[in-house]
Amino acid sequence: MGFSTSGATAIIFVGLLVGVGILYPTVETAGERVADAESAHDDRALRQQNTAVVLAGTAYDGTNETLTVAVNNTGSTVLSVDRTDLLVDGRYRVPESFSVAGTEGRTVWTPGSQLELTVTGVTSEPERVKVVTGPGVAAFEVV
Repeated sequence: MGFSTSGATAIIFVGLLVGVGILYPTVETAGERVADAESAHDDRALRQQNTAVVLAGTAYDGTNETLTVAVNNTGSTVLSVDRTDLLVDGRYRVPESFSVAGTEGRTVWTPGSQLELTVTGVTSEPERVKVVTGPGVAAFEVV
C-alpha cells in the first residue's frame, strides 16, 4: 500500500467527518421541530376535547330586526369572545354587542358562564343559528 492509497483514505475519512458534522445539527433541529409540532397538536386536541358549548336559546325581535343568541360554556376551557364566531342561516355575522354573565364588553368567557350575542339587521326570523368557538367546537340550533 503506497502513500497515494493512504492519502486518499485519509481524505475520504476527513470528508466523512465533515459531512457528519454538518448533517448532525440539521437532523437534530428537524427532530426538535417535529417534537414541538406534535406537542402543540396534542395541546390543541386536549383543549378541543375539554371545550363544550350549548346553545341556551335564541330570541328574534322582528320590530327592531335584532337577534339575540345565548350560549353556555359547559366545558372546562376558558374561551375568548373575540375568537367566537356566529353564523345565521349559513352567513357569518359580526355581533354589534355581547355580554358574558351579564357584563358587557367582557372578552373572557369562563366555564359555567353564559355569552349573549346581539346582531342587528336580521330581516327575517332565522332558520339556523350556529356558534363556533376558538378551538373549533360548535353549537347549533335549527329553529
